[in-house]
Parts: sequence; structure tokens; C-alpha cells
Amino acid sequence: MLGCCHIAIVLAIANIITLAIFAGYTVKLRERQFILERKNGKEQKQINELKAKISQLENQGGKHD
Repeated sequence: MLGCCHIAIVLAIANIITLAIFAGYTVKLRERQFILERKNGKEQKQINELKAKISQLENQGGKHD
């Protein structure tokens, strides 16, 4: 027959396993977030370079009627 201590131990182990799973999931989400932030930073840099190039071309008389 199971006593309350046995049930408490089983539940504690289940809680530890659940926390480990969620911790792993959180780490994966953070890694994905960092990858997206780096990618976004590179894309923003490219956008800024293209905007500068466009304004440079406009200043050089590259405007169309």
C-alpha cells in the first residue's frame, strides 16, 4: 500500500521532470530569439545602407521627371 510519503516523492520527481522540460524549452526559445535578433540587425544595416545609397544617387542628380 502506498503511503502519503511515497505519493509525495513521485509527485516531486514528476515536478522536477516537468521543470527540466520547460527549462529546456525556454533555452531553445532564447536561442531562437537571439538568432532572429542578429538576423534583424543585419537586415536593418542593409536597409540603412540602401537608404544612404538612394539618397546619394538622388543628390547626384539621378532624379527622374
